[in-house]
Amino acid sequence: MMNLFSNRHPLLRLEKRRQTLLQQVQEHSQQPLPQYLQRLLVQPYPNPKQDCKDLSFTVVDFETSGLDPSSDHIVSIGWVHIIKGVIKLSTAQHFIVNQPVASAATKENETDNIARSLHHILPEQQKMGISIEQAMQHFFESLPSSLVIAHGTTIETRFLSQFFLSHNLIDLPLIWLDTLKIEQATILNNRYQNDFRLSALRRFYKLPDYPAHNALMDSTATAELFLAQKRRLFGQAIAPIGILYQKSQ
Repeated sequence: MMNLFSNRHPLLRLEKRRQTLLQQVQEHSQQPLPQYLQRLLVQPYPNPKQDCKDLSFTVVDFETSGLDPSSDHIVSIGWVHIIKGVIKLSTAQHFIVNQPVASAATKENETDNIARSLHHILPEQQKMGISIEQAMQHFFESLPSSLVIAHGTTIETRFLSQFFLSHNLIDLPLIWLDTLKIEQATILNNRYQNDFRLSALRRFYKLPDYPAHNALMDSTATAELFLAQKRRLFGQAIAPIGILYQKSQ
């Protein structure tokens, strides 16, 4: 693991990428970023040595109709904030995304029906949902920082990148922490741990079972798991963000 004082630390490289993107945006003002993205891009990223308890995180979960962001879509988004080491349930949000017009085809309708059933969403609820543009604006406007946590970040990062691409926006370099990868890096020498599902890791940490496949419940469950992992790794000592970011790579 790279030394926190190294100028090649991945978090410092991400900060350089942020600075480069910011400069590019400022030099091409004829295509301004939406305010909800610009306010995040102008915020400097934390130093790798900074203690997590002094930072604010957003724990998010996307429920999707499939795994391919080019053909599937986001069904619902849920998130909650961790502010200075405390899960703030008052910040919890959950939005159902209405069905895209393009999914009128029979095969895609069948996929949507399966996705709704899996995620416990009624067709009437999805029809009353909001657009993906509205959902993303709500999400980014709520972020207290660019620090984002998910369990297995592949879905979230890929579908976000697809959203940016389809809306001709820059791919905002968020600071992703992954509770799945943190656990894999933490117990690398434990041959008996081979189930890294959210529910399995919560049982390992003696956390209560929550219903799965609900974006808000999964984001809350991930927030609790993250705090349990942090406690196991650092106890009451300083928990440098740089270590958790490296474990998430």
